[in-house]
Amino acid sequence: MNNMILKNNYYCFIAGLPEVFLDDRKLALSVNGFRELAREALKKEDVKLMELFFLPADNKQVLRLLNKMAPDTNLETVYPLQCLEDEITEPKNSLPAYLNRFIADFKGEHLKYDVSPENVLSWMYYDHLMKSGSKFVRNYAEFVMNVKNLETALTCRKYGKEVAPEIIGDNVFSKALRTSNSKDFGLGMEFPYAEKVISLMGNTNLVERERGLDLLLWDYIEEAVVYEYFSMEKVLSFMLELMIVERWSKMSSESGRKVFMEVVDKFRKSFEFAEEFKN
Repeated sequence: MNNMILKNNYYCFIAGLPEVFLDDRKLALSVNGFRELAREALKKEDVKLMELFFLPADNKQVLRLLNKMAPDTNLETVYPLQCLEDEITEPKNSLPAYLNRFIADFKGEHLKYDVSPENVLSWMYYDHLMKSGSKFVRNYAEFVMNVKNLETALTCRKYGKEVAPEIIGDNVFSKALRTSNSKDFGLGMEFPYAEKVISLMGNTNLVERERGLDLLLWDYIEEAVVYEYFSMEKVLSFMLELMIVERWSKMSSESGRKVFMEVVDKFRKSFEFAEEFKN
């Protein structure tokens, strides 16, 4: 049954989509516009597949609600805010299994992994994606998790923080990051992209670094669908590339620059502890 997800073809839908390029600044179609079109064009099981990539917004909202914070009305969640609030108040298991489990564990004060609640939820989310019936989704999720983990490990090393508690997942890549003391964590031979990430993370220009990491992701997506033309994988690849381009197009606006500087400021403050260790 899982393989049925990959057998749907969308000739007219894909043929009607505009081309997107990494250096685009004016988009003919927004991510939200794409989602609206896709909900009408895709079969029900493929809509669910598409929505997997928007669940991080639900994750953030659930964390806010569980921590008794006001909901962020700017988050474009898959599930309505009321649904998330109701699930926390009176669980009905109406959300994806990993979110239902996290809510129950958080309220019961027995989280699944011995890391921060945010990392536990991210870990469970990626596990959820890597159990998908779609090989594209499984492989993409593992690639993204690996890259994010490596970024985290390198940042921890730079500021003298223990790496292991900040790493999520239980694959070979994650285990190497937790245990290896070598420069490339012993990953260079088996995972060639690790060297690219290490090189990019050495760039002190945050914009160039982020651009390079997005280019790495873009190239991965392109390679993953090189022989796909009208399949659901092609739909997903277009959406993921559109998400990258839209993020950068927003950065060119005044509001986008403000948001980016807030992200940079948050990043720097999160490692102020490093200075304390030096004293």
